Amino acid sequence: MQADTDTIYRWVEWLKSGSGEEQYQSAMALRALAGDAGNKHLIREAGGIEALLRLLDSGPDSTLTVVGAETLSCLAADDPANRDMIREFGGIQSLVNLLAAGPEAECTHRALLALRILTDKETDRLAILKAGGIAHLVSLLAAGPDSEVTEYAAAALGNLAAGSQQIKDAIRQSGGIKPLVRLLRDDPDEISAELAAVVLRNLALQNAVNRAAIKDAGGLQPLLRLLSMGQEKLVYPLTCEVVYNGIASGQAHRGSAGQCCFDPHRGHLCVALKPSGGPFACFGGSKHQSPRDKHAERYSLLRKLTITEPSPNVLELNFTVADKEGAPRIAEQQNLGSGKTKQRRLERIAISPCSATEIKGAIMRMLTRMHLEREFKLNAPSGVGKQNLASTPSASGQSMAHFPMEADLERHALQPIQPSAA
Repeated sequence: MQADTDTIYRWVEWLKSGSGEEQYQSAMALRALAGDAGNKHLIREAGGIEALLRLLDSGPDSTLTVVGAETLSCLAADDPANRDMIREFGGIQSLVNLLAAGPEAECTHRALLALRILTDKETDRLAILKAGGIAHLVSLLAAGPDSEVTEYAAAALGNLAAGSQQIKDAIRQSGGIKPLVRLLRDDPDEISAELAAVVLRNLALQNAVNRAAIKDAGGLQPLLRLLSMGQEKLVYPLTCEVVYNGIASGQAHRGSAGQCCFDPHRGHLCVALKPSGGPFACFGGSKHQSPRDKHAERYSLLRKLTITEPSPNVLELNFTVADKEGAPRIAEQQNLGSGKTKQRRLERIAISPCSATEIKGAIMRMLTRMHLEREFKLNAPSGVGKQNLASTPSASGQSMAHFPMEADLERHALQPIQPSAA
């Protein structure tokens, strides 16, 4: 619900100078308004963020503290300017201080929600490090594998571990690796285990000391096992519609509907617009079960692409995010029988009907596992070393994931996963 400017200014004025009850009513009103994008900047311009931050000093048992932290998390979501202001006015330190109240305190729960959102960029992550937030987050992992506090703490640590080596080292030095491995090993079916896997994966990137600590804690094999789960969904045929980009004309051309599947061993997408009628799957125990259709096109997923879920039963892969021409076919598959090379590239593919969330999750786990195997210098499948492996899935929003290519990376290094802040 979008409010008028006068109403917002009145609520903020009560928040600044009203009685305790008036402050509570004002905070609740602003909480209800903060979820609307049209109100976020109005609350900021009225001085609402500073007033809400002052509420955090009301004490860990105060309802004003709880409502203030919750309202700040709503204002921070999807609003970089609000996140910057919260940091600039000392809000990160105030929120970190609330974590000391422990896993049972409501203010801890609300502060975690806000801090998870305030890990979006390196400036915020370093502010959390400076405020002593990492030690608090690690201690909250002990709240139990089925605790929301553990989940939120792990999600925040995952975002923090997507940052600089300084932050990665601090998580290890705060004793974070052993409890993360414990969550992964002892309760692999819990959401907290998936989140712990994200943290460990990010900690391992470009950090040999962390990789050694993960191995010493017995975390590598449980991590790879978890990331291999669900990939059987990828190897069977899925109905799809393909859009190509014609290199010569630069125009998109819609291909015939066909079938696709994935090769979890190599990180390939296999597309057959005219299946031969035989088995079409990317995995199996014999020649009759395992070969891709002889007319299938192969594309590497180890490049920048975007995955979206237009609806629960539609999954779209777009390959033109980094390269406007789209994805070329794998070199050994490009030559046609006539000796000519097909001059078209894959622009996007829509898979339907399918369970979009499940398939997207399986793809992300597949690529994460492959990058981990490379990072830990495990055996890579034949030919993978020649592909562009400097890519990694990164959750961006609730229904989108980006896979950056090496050419887009500032340091030409693997990039970490960031769990959604939403």
